[in-house]
Amino acid sequence: MNARPERRFLFRLAGHLGKTVRQICEEMDSRELTEWIIYDRYFEPLGNQWRQSALMAAASVAPYCKGKPLTVEELMPIDPHAPQHHTQITATLRRLQADLDGE
Repeated sequence: MNARPERRFLFRLAGHLGKTVRQICEEMDSRELTEWIIYDRYFEPLGNQWRQSALMAAASVAPYCKGKPLTVEELMPIDPHAPQHHTQITATLRRLQADLDGE
């Protein structure tokens, strides 16, 4: 299992969807599976365990935080650099070009 993290992910996804790994492999194409992996990594981990743990951690350290306490989102293990769709990249480049042309 350690050598095949995608297999470990399949087991988590199966538990989340209430299916067996075999059912997922038979019913889901690689594109949909890739979308599930991206969703889990960049937007919200499957299951609610991470949110519950982050809430407990935030509450535990709140009395020791000077100023602004940590939020649950800051303690969630999500990559903040989610990949962008090509249309988002194009729109950003057009805005940057318009800003340069305006100077």
